[in-house]
Amino acid sequence: MKSIDLIDELRKMQKVVFSVNDIAKIINKPKKYASLFMHRLKNRGKILEIEKNKYVLEGSNPYAIFSNLCYPSYISLLASFSFYGLTTQISRNIQIMTLKPKKKIKFEDYEVDFVKLPPKRFFGYSRERTFNGFIFIADIEKAIIDSLYFQKYVALDEVQNALRESIKKIDQKKMIKYAFKMDNSVLLKRLGYILETLGIDIYKQVKKKINKKYDYLMFIGKKGIKNRKWRIIINKDYQQNAE
Repeated sequence: MKSIDLIDELRKMQKVVFSVNDIAKIINKPKKYASLFMHRLKNRGKILEIEKNKYVLEGSNPYAIFSNLCYPSYISLLASFSFYGLTTQISRNIQIMTLKPKKKIKFEDYEVDFVKLPPKRFFGYSRERTFNGFIFIADIEKAIIDSLYFQKYVALDEVQNALRESIKKIDQKKMIKYAFKMDNSVLLKRLGYILETLGIDIYKQVKKKINKKYDYLMFIGKKGIKNRKWRIIINKDYQQNAE
C-alpha cells in the first residue's frame, strides 16, 4: 500500500490515534514491515508520534487526538467551554477526564492533564463527529458540574460566565441530576449560589442534600461573607472579581 492510500484509509476509518499493530492490520503486513513503513512516514512529517507507539496524522484535530489517547476518557472543564463557545479564552492546557491515572503530556503547543475520576462520577459525555475524527466531550451540563468540582482548573467567574451564556439551552433538570450523582454537598452549594446570582433558585430541589457546615465558595479558603441560605462563605477574592 502506498503512503497516500494508507493516510486516506486512516481518515476514512476516522482513526485519530493509531499504533504499529493497527497499521500492520490495515496494510496486511508483518509488524516489522509496518514499523519501517511508519518510520518513513514520520520522517516525511506525514504522521507524528504523540506517545510511545502512538501516532497521529499531521493536521489532526487536537481535541480528537487527546480524547482518544486512552479509553474511556472525555474532554471537560475549560476546554469544553471553549468547544461550546462559552469562553473567550483559548486554552492550551487541556484536561481529559479518565478512570485511570496517566501522566501529563506535552504535544506541540498543548499541555494535557489527565484527571482521574471514580467510576460513579464518570458520566455525562458524548461522542461528537468532527471533520477528521471523533471527539469524546462532556455535555455542557457535566462540564459545568466538573468545573465546580475541580475548581483548581477553572476560575469561578468562568463557570458563572459559561452558565450565563448557555442558560437558555441548558437542561436544568439534567444538571441538577448530574450534581446529585456527584454526591458532593459543597458542589451543590456552589451550583445553587451561582445560579441564584443569575436569577435561578434551585434551593427547594436540593436543600435535603445540603449539610449545615459552612464551606468556601472558592476552593482556596479566604475570609468572606457567610451566606446562610446556601451555608457557604463568599470569598473576598470572588466579591472583588464580581464587582
